[in-house]
Amino acid sequence: MEERHVYIPVNYDVGERISAGKTSSRKKKKIIRKRRGFFVTALFFFSLSFAALAVAFIYLDSHGIIPDNLYDYIYKGIGAFILLELILLLISTRSRLISVLSILACIAITAASAYGIYVLYNIYQSIEVVEQPKEYFAHVGVYVRRDSVFAPYMSEPEDETEEPQLMPGESLDGHSVGTILLNLDRGYTSQAMRILRKDTDIEAVVFEDFGGMMDAFRNGEIDAIIYNEAYLGVYLGEDNDFYEWAVESRSIGIETEHNVSVRKADVISEPFLVYISGLDTWDEDYFPDEARCDVNIVAAVDPVNKRILLVNTPRDYYVPLWGVSYAMDKLTHAGVYGVEGSMETLEALYGIEFNYYVRTNIYSLIKIVDALGGITVHSEFDFTAPNGIGGYHTFHVGENEIDGAAALCFIRERYSFDNGDRQRGIHQEECIRAIINKACSPAIIAHFTDVLNVVESSIRTNIDQEDVNALIKMQLTDMSSWSLEAIAADGYGSHEPSYAMGGEELYVMIPYYSTVEAAREKLYEYMGY
Repeated sequence: MEERHVYIPVNYDVGERISAGKTSSRKKKKIIRKRRGFFVTALFFFSLSFAALAVAFIYLDSHGIIPDNLYDYIYKGIGAFILLELILLLISTRSRLISVLSILACIAITAASAYGIYVLYNIYQSIEVVEQPKEYFAHVGVYVRRDSVFAPYMSEPEDETEEPQLMPGESLDGHSVGTILLNLDRGYTSQAMRILRKDTDIEAVVFEDFGGMMDAFRNGEIDAIIYNEAYLGVYLGEDNDFYEWAVESRSIGIETEHNVSVRKADVISEPFLVYISGLDTWDEDYFPDEARCDVNIVAAVDPVNKRILLVNTPRDYYVPLWGVSYAMDKLTHAGVYGVEGSMETLEALYGIEFNYYVRTNIYSLIKIVDALGGITVHSEFDFTAPNGIGGYHTFHVGENEIDGAAALCFIRERYSFDNGDRQRGIHQEECIRAIINKACSPAIIAHFTDVLNVVESSIRTNIDQEDVNALIKMQLTDMSSWSLEAIAADGYGSHEPSYAMGGEELYVMIPYYSTVEAAREKLYEYMGY
C-alpha cells in the first residue's frame, strides 16, 4: 500500500486554521439567526398591520358609510399593500436594510389603522350620546334669599391643601315656602312639595299670582319659594335681577312623559323637515326637557338637489300653542311644555309635519363655533354689543371672522337695530349658514377631533345613527356643496294675554299672515307637497 505524505508549510499553524474555520461557521449561523429573527419580526408586524386594516375596513363597512365608488380603490389599495409586503418578506432574509424597512412600514400602517379605528369609535360614540334620552325630568327648584341662613355657602378650608366645598344652608324645617298651584303646573309642583315634606316640616303659603309671591319673597314675608325651573324663566324674562339676590338651594327632579314622534325619512333620497331649537339656558351641559326656546327654525333639507331652506319664526310670535285656539302665547313659551310643545305649535302654524329635531343651548354655540376654528358671517350693519358673558364685540358691514363668544353676541343682539328681533332672527339664520358651510368644507379636517369632543355635550336630537351614517356616506360620495336659502315670518308688536302667565299681558308679535303663507308655500316647494 502506497504511503501518502502531507506537506505542511513551516510557517503554517494548524491550530489557527481549525480555529478560523470554526469562527467563520459561527458567524454564518449568527447571521442566519439574525435574518431569521428579522423575518419573524417582519411577519408579525405584517400580520398585525393586515389585521388592523381589516378591522378598520369591517368597522367602516358595518356602519354603512363607505361610498360605493370607493370600494374598488380600497380593494386595490389593500391588494397592493399585501403584494408589497409579501415581496419585502421574501427578500427580507437577504438584506438587513430591507427587513428593517419592512418592519417600519408595517408598524406605520398598524399605527395609522389603530388611530383610524380610534377616531371612528369616537365618531359613533358621539352619535350615540347625542341621541335623546328615554327618560325625561321636570326640575322644580327651591329658592332662598342669598343673605339668609338657608342659602348654600362655600366652606373655609382649615389649611391650604384643602379645597373650599359648597355647603348646604340651614334646613327650612318649620319655615314658610311660597308656591303657586296653577293648572298648567299643578302636578309637578305638588309632587315636589310632597317630596320636600318627607324630610322637612314646611309651612306652604299658596299665592294667586307670581308677582305677589315674588314681592313677599323679596320682602322676607316668606323664607323660600318652590317653582318649576322652566316656568321661572318665563316669568322672570331676560332683564331681571332675581339671581343677584336669590339662589337655588335644592332641585327636585320629577319624571315626566314626552311623546316626541319620529317620522323617519329616507334622508338620502327624499326631503325631510328638522326643527332646530335653541334653548335659553347657559349651563354648559344642561339640556332641560322643558325650557324656553329662543331660536325656532324650521329646516327643510332636500338631499337630492343639495339645498336647505331655513324658516325663522320670531320668539315673540303670538300663536296658539299646539294649535289650540284658547292657548294663545309667545312661541318661546311653547318650549316649557317640552320639545313636542314647540314642534306641534310650528306644525300647526305652517301646516307641516317634522321628521326630526335638533336642540342646542346658548353656551353650546360658543363651543361649536370654537371647535370649528371660527366662522365667517355677513353683517348688514356696523355695531358693537355685549356677548352676555362679560365682553363686547364690534361688527362691520360685510364679512366678519368670529369666534364662539362673538357668535353668541351676533345672534343675541337686537337693541342695536331698528327692526330689533327681526334682525336677530336674520343673524341666527346667518350663523347657522356659516356653521353648515364650515362643517361641509375641507377646513373641517383640521378641526375634526375638536368638533367630536364638543358634539357629545352640545347637541340633543332624535336623528338615529343609521340616518346619520347615510348622510355621511352621501356627502363623502361626491363632496358636493349645498345651497342655503333663509326666510323669516314677520309681524308687529302688541301686548296680549299669555297662556303660560295665567292671562297676564306681555309684549308679543302679532303675525303678518301673508309672511306665514309665503313661508308655508316655500316649505311646500322644498318638500314637494
